[in-house]
Amino acid sequence: MIAAAAAAWGTWSLFFRPAEARGGVDAPLEVFVVFGVILITTAPLAIREHPGVQRPLGAWALLGLQGVFDAANALLFFWAMQRTTLAVAVLTHYLAPVLVALGAPMMVGERVGRRTALALAVALAGLAVLLEPWSASADALGVGALLGAGSAVFFACSLLAAKRLGRHFVPSEILAWHMPTALVTILPFVSLEALSAPPGALALLGLAGVGPGAVAGVLFIRGLACTPASRAAILLLLEPVVAVGLGVAVFHERLRPAALVGGAMVLAAAAAVITERPR
Repeated sequence: MIAAAAAAWGTWSLFFRPAEARGGVDAPLEVFVVFGVILITTAPLAIREHPGVQRPLGAWALLGLQGVFDAANALLFFWAMQRTTLAVAVLTHYLAPVLVALGAPMMVGERVGRRTALALAVALAGLAVLLEPWSASADALGVGALLGAGSAVFFACSLLAAKRLGRHFVPSEILAWHMPTALVTILPFVSLEALSAPPGALALLGLAGVGPGAVAGVLFIRGLACTPASRAAILLLLEPVVAVGLGVAVFHERLRPAALVGGAMVLAAAAAVITERPR
């Protein structure tokens, strides 16, 4: 389920690029519409699956904080892509698995095994070969890289929070009820001009909110409930591999032969994680 969710998140470009081509769409609006659709589509499921038990106030507070983490992660990542190359933005954003591996023992009481640590190293090396960040100019490695690294911090915090919240909430509740604080966090960054975006662009963003947003989100959190956080973070590296593949297949972007080796390294690391027997 986690691998399927990561692959679905790799298809964002199929919705965002056509929407942006219609004009009037910026990063905060994209995040706000997608998160809003996720809330609308998953709230009925969360209400139906409500276990009917009281949860501690601290769990609700962490759920609200996760919304802030998610919003900050998305905004910083989109801004990173605007300030630097896609390669630098994605590579710094996907420092998150390292942070998850470091934080998992303290936050959720999980130990990181040798096979997981090796798979993490191979996956990150493969991602670097795939994206070739060294081909970026020196100017692209400044603020944009810092924004990408900042998004990695919040992404790791969001993943670890979701893992911890699984002790108190069902997956649909986690996905739905952290959205209100996320939307409140994003709203100040949405310009009035963006609200007049073409209906066709908003419809594409709405579809993104249903598919890669709500459906993939529920799959991810359900899978996370029975998967160590560090292994789940490695599987999320499938997202940029799928995104690059779609760039070649759909948008006719050029891919160097070395990038194929990098993509194969990421896939091999993901396969090693998936096939590892649980302790």
